[in-house]
Amino acid sequence: MAMVPVNPVPNPPLGVDFDAEAEDRDEFHINKLATDFTEAEESIRHNVYPESDDEDEERVRSGGASRGTPIVRGDGSMYKGQSFYNGIAFKECVLDYALVSGCNLKQYRYDRDRIGFKCVGAKGKCMWKVYAACLHNESMWRITLYTNKHICVPNGECEMFKVPVIARLFLDKIREEPEYYMPLKMEQTIMEKWKISVTRGQCQAARRKALAWIELEYDTQFERLRDYGAEILEANKGSVVEVETVKNEVGQDVFKRFYVCFDALRRTWKKSCRPLIRVDGCFLKEKIKGQLLVALGRDADNVIYPMAWLKIDLELGDGDGYIMVSDRQKGLIKAVELELPKIEHRKCVRHIYGNLKKRHPDKKRLKKLLWDLAWAFHKIGSYCEDVENNSVESFNSTINKAREKPFVAMLEAVRRLAMVRIAKRSALSHSHEGICTPYVKRFLAEEHKAASMCFVHPSTNGAYEVYLGYDKHRVNLNERTCTCMKFQICGIPCEHAYGLILKKTLEAEDYVCEWFRTFKWKENYTEGIIPQRGPRYWPCTGGESVHPPPRADDEKVDKKRKKGAHESPTKKKPKQKKRIMHCGICGAADHNCKYHQKKKNKKNTTQGGTQVESSQGCLTQDK
Repeated sequence: MAMVPVNPVPNPPLGVDFDAEAEDRDEFHINKLATDFTEAEESIRHNVYPESDDEDEERVRSGGASRGTPIVRGDGSMYKGQSFYNGIAFKECVLDYALVSGCNLKQYRYDRDRIGFKCVGAKGKCMWKVYAACLHNESMWRITLYTNKHICVPNGECEMFKVPVIARLFLDKIREEPEYYMPLKMEQTIMEKWKISVTRGQCQAARRKALAWIELEYDTQFERLRDYGAEILEANKGSVVEVETVKNEVGQDVFKRFYVCFDALRRTWKKSCRPLIRVDGCFLKEKIKGQLLVALGRDADNVIYPMAWLKIDLELGDGDGYIMVSDRQKGLIKAVELELPKIEHRKCVRHIYGNLKKRHPDKKRLKKLLWDLAWAFHKIGSYCEDVENNSVESFNSTINKAREKPFVAMLEAVRRLAMVRIAKRSALSHSHEGICTPYVKRFLAEEHKAASMCFVHPSTNGAYEVYLGYDKHRVNLNERTCTCMKFQICGIPCEHAYGLILKKTLEAEDYVCEWFRTFKWKENYTEGIIPQRGPRYWPCTGGESVHPPPRADDEKVDKKRKKGAHESPTKKKPKQKKRIMHCGICGAADHNCKYHQKKKNKKNTTQGGTQVESSQGCLTQDK
């Protein structure tokens, strides 16, 4: 295959509007997502019950019930010497400053390697100015001039708010909800959120431009999909990438699925992580409206470890010795039974409880009993206490912004997020000192209070009888067992075993299983995803172009939520009875007073001259 640089941006058809900054802007957003990436995982530990009753309440409590994702911008802070990833990043920072300050900024320098903005407020006398350039001896952009002094007062005007700027500002929102972000809504949002005045005509033109970009983006985003897959295989040897297509009526390859599994992640998980797989999917917000499937594991610090996305192919054989946790997906249950018949398949207790609560809304003790029952049916030896799938949903929320991007840009964002996350965890694990990971320290700290209240009585063969409150359990540190089963399930001493360890002044970390040791944590992050080159240097596979799937926006889609079988049906308003019109002269129901004479003449004609006389409120009668 060819290895020469190619033009990453296909030439658009003549007369078609396209965003010349689209590729650089996607690269800037991907880099920003990776830079701002933080972990916010809520883990439900053994004997700790979630606060919310079901996934719907959890979504409302976390603020997920609002419409879509908000437009999030930076604080616009700038200083002399500040560096930027590219010129787009500098322009975005200036735009953030304009949105925060409300000042009337205008771009006065448009060179390819030099960009400048100034404030034209106070009738052009304002002294604020910023200038950035890409220096020849550096690959980054840097601010070389910054005069941070305003003498103007914001009046709602901002000259840099041209139609393309407004279109880029709302591009992701229009892509996600085109029928909601109409010109009036865009105008109101800009005024309410940033106190900047734009005209309705500007918003109309910006929305048309954004829709044109989205149309072109939909038609061209798959053109280099095979080249992107070839770049993954070249940079990460041994990985699996598959582009699955189907033939349409004219013989073209139409996109169906994209599979990727990095070899380093698969090998590391099988070698140094517990045999736990979490599987879940999330909907894409792009115009394709597909699904992104992810498979995650757990590292030695008990946080998520990404393994594969868009395909779960980890070479597990018949699944013997592995554990899978998933949501309530009937198709997945059947597929697991066929492909992995010996795997331990755990269903997410949050979803099971959500179903039970709909049937038994008055059972207050149902939650505790159900979670205790779920923990009681673990297989011993895997040291995986997980019975819910919340960590995968947390991962889906971290890639929420990436799911709004075009397909290839989304894949690249997810890959880079995983790469950066592994690099951060690698630095953290290799700098950690201690026998066990920080998770063990937090675990034992929560057990310490109860452990200090235990009473211990010795027996033979290393067995002890441990009292805690009104409960009594048998503990054996040599076998690392406790009759409460928590020690065997979690792999970390429970409160009863910890109480015995305190009584004998032993080291609790010596009785923690190896999955939570620091040497395992370092093994988790010894290898990672190898960096890739940009689109300009992707290999040219020379294969047939991949075409986008048929558009689904012409089909009538029912957007109403389908209620479960045991939910109360939607209450419909009773149909109003139609008003029956009566004649004000004769009282008949087949005409009104306006057509009374015509009806009368028509009836006389049909009866051959017979005279008809009627009174108001009575039916017509023959004399």
